[in-house]
Amino acid sequence: MNRVLPLAVVAVLAVATAFGWYWFNRPIPVELSFNEPFASVSFAPFRRGQSPLTRDYPPPAQIAEDLKSLVGLTKGVRTYTSLEGMDLVPEIAREVGIEVTHSAWLGVKLANNDLEVEALIKSANQYPDTIKRVIVGNEVLLRNDLTEDQLIGYIRKVKARVKQPVSYADVWAFWLKHPALAQEVDFITIHILPYWEDEPIGVDDAAPHIVKIYQRMSAEFPGKPFLIGEAGWPTSGRQRGPAVANMENGARFVRTLARVSRENGFDYNVVEAFDQPWKALLEGTVGANWGVVDAERRVKFAMSGPVEPDPFWARHAALSVTLGVAAALFLLRRPERYGVKGAVALVVLAQLCGLLVAVQAITALGLAYNRLDDSWAAARIIAHAALAVLILKAAAADFATDGTALRSRLGAWLVPMYGYAAVTASMLLLFHGRYRDIPPLEFLVPCLGVTGLALGRMLVHGRGWREAFAIDGLFGGTFPATRTMGIGLLLSVLAALLSEAVALGRGDDFVTSHPRFSDQLPLLIRSLWENQEILVWAAMLAVMAVPYLARCRKE
Repeated sequence: MNRVLPLAVVAVLAVATAFGWYWFNRPIPVELSFNEPFASVSFAPFRRGQSPLTRDYPPPAQIAEDLKSLVGLTKGVRTYTSLEGMDLVPEIAREVGIEVTHSAWLGVKLANNDLEVEALIKSANQYPDTIKRVIVGNEVLLRNDLTEDQLIGYIRKVKARVKQPVSYADVWAFWLKHPALAQEVDFITIHILPYWEDEPIGVDDAAPHIVKIYQRMSAEFPGKPFLIGEAGWPTSGRQRGPAVANMENGARFVRTLARVSRENGFDYNVVEAFDQPWKALLEGTVGANWGVVDAERRVKFAMSGPVEPDPFWARHAALSVTLGVAAALFLLRRPERYGVKGAVALVVLAQLCGLLVAVQAITALGLAYNRLDDSWAAARIIAHAALAVLILKAAAADFATDGTALRSRLGAWLVPMYGYAAVTASMLLLFHGRYRDIPPLEFLVPCLGVTGLALGRMLVHGRGWREAFAIDGLFGGTFPATRTMGIGLLLSVLAALLSEAVALGRGDDFVTSHPRFSDQLPLLIRSLWENQEILVWAAMLAVMAVPYLARCRKE
């Protein structure tokens, strides 16, 4: 067969792939604008590999560098501890003209609480012109670390020894559960995070939600000043109901927050200044991506103008095109083995696998926040690449004019491994899914790559779907627990769809707001299809089940 046609297809697909990267990452207009510095941002200058969980704290030079980098971006910062190097913040902030809302971190360790409170009092008295207000404890009641009476004791101790207004910070619902606290503080600090609500709020409804909560709290505690101590939006991570974590929504939210704060006369603090890689251990990808500045200290978006979903799309496009073209040219080194259909199908599958491996590798590396994560990312990338190579080898053997099935021991365990992993991931989403990533991008090759191979078998040699898709025909050999795997993947479809409803039904605030099951039911039903990311995952699980079910139907 002449090489001209397949080489032309290679070129067309390369251009189409590059254009696709551009199209899906072109700047998105965000009509809202607010060209002023933030009122305040949460300041925790941890970088990759640093974490309060391991007591690896930022050194003084890094704290100074990060704080100085915020000049012009914000008027003030909020700290969460008066120790761990944060005692340096007031002095540096005074030098660069940034105001500070300083805090003491309170927890179950009472001796450490005393150290925090004493350090807070010392800083507040030493830097009265820089520290404008202080916060004693952050979400202590939410975590159930202290009782209300214990917390009040710490608040009174600080109030008696500092001149600045004193507050305590917690999610807004906990102030309603502990109204006596309002009498102990000079101002009320509430956290409003529409993404994390028990009933997640989409970004388009975030502004009315913030105003509604502010008005409700003002009515409950008349005469008390309010600070929205945490409000923000993640730029990456799993979707929760209608709340989608991406760059566009992050920009839209903070611009909205700045606007409604001015219109309604309340003060606010954006969570947070910098992405916090260490939080991925607690909250998944979402937890690490709340910053307006990324972990590499690049500002993610301006307060006006369009937003780029992926500023690095060009290099990602180059990677996927290079992988696809290299694979296609290698497979076509003996064009005489293929007819037109076989050659074109092989080229298309090569470019598809190149794209899928590139996307998965970019995703895996993007979720690596320390050296252990680096190793785990490398293992996943190797497994994905190995399966892609296996698929292309199977296609090269099958799409030839004398097509024969590839027999591979690697396929006999690698493909079921992905099946078991998919079932496990779905069960974890069902039973404990709030902070877990939804994993479509980790299963691109076992879903779309394997499906592409099976479709090629149908098109090139005219096989029926059962013969074309049957798992033993794709890679040869005997696959363990074929029927069980097919049924498990189908049950995982149901588990994935129910996971959002289960998470919603477990929320305390959801139950409190809708005490009757007749009120809950429509919202639980709506949650079954409200999360598009979950729907995509459910569809992928169904597709991944087809090769196993096809094998069962052949028996």
